[in-house]
Amino acid sequence: MNGLPDFLNRTPHEWMDGVIPLFAPDADSLYDRRSATVDIYTGIAYGHLLFGETAAEPLYTRMVSLVKDGQPRRVLDIGCGPGRIVYDCAPLMLESEFACVDISREMARRAWEILVQGREMALPAWEYRGRPGVAFSRVLRQKNVWVAQADALDLPFHAGSFDVVLGALVLCRVRDPLRALVEMLRVLAPGGRLVLATPFAFNDSGLWERFWPGVKLRDYLTGFGVEVDYWEEGVEYEEVIDANGNSHRYRVTVCGARKSG
Repeated sequence: MNGLPDFLNRTPHEWMDGVIPLFAPDADSLYDRRSATVDIYTGIAYGHLLFGETAAEPLYTRMVSLVKDGQPRRVLDIGCGPGRIVYDCAPLMLESEFACVDISREMARRAWEILVQGREMALPAWEYRGRPGVAFSRVLRQKNVWVAQADALDLPFHAGSFDVVLGALVLCRVRDPLRALVEMLRVLAPGGRLVLATPFAFNDSGLWERFWPGVKLRDYLTGFGVEVDYWEEGVEYEEVIDANGNSHRYRVTVCGARKSG
């Protein structure tokens, strides 16, 4: 599945590898400038399979549960990275259709390789982190997954196209989080569910002022006409970055909100 689905509101300006549509200008992201970065984040996202590490699992477990609730017809994962949440959901939700987008071309390619193409891959970047010979073989060939490169601030979809819109660890990485929220809600169908996870790890003091503490995010969502029905602060999320157990630790807020019908 990677033609042009009917939920698109425009055609791509280019195709990558002949199968991945490109809708946004090249973002010059870290993931695209440093080839090893995509391998590192693939290892982090799938650490439970590759290294037997479960430090990140509390967050993924909550997100998957919120996505699966109600058996949605269409799910959009914004900032999908290497596709971990859809990896957990798509094989169990064969009646659902999943769209995965990331502004990074290389991340979109990796999500395609893992979720749709089923291409086994070596992850040589981990050799320099004490783990030589790492390879990811438990890839999928899901016919209910579509992957594209797109900007969270300018999504190429018709309004109301998705029953669930998911943004995991992406809100504090976009240039304009408020505009991203507006776009997420634009493409969410009436009665649909927005699922967010954010550590509020902004690099900009102005964004800290606008979005933290978390009650400010709740106020934005309420102002946009969505009802927050799930809110959990302090969910532990840990990215183990080498064989010695060094890691990045975050305390993440997980939110589920329902758009009025």
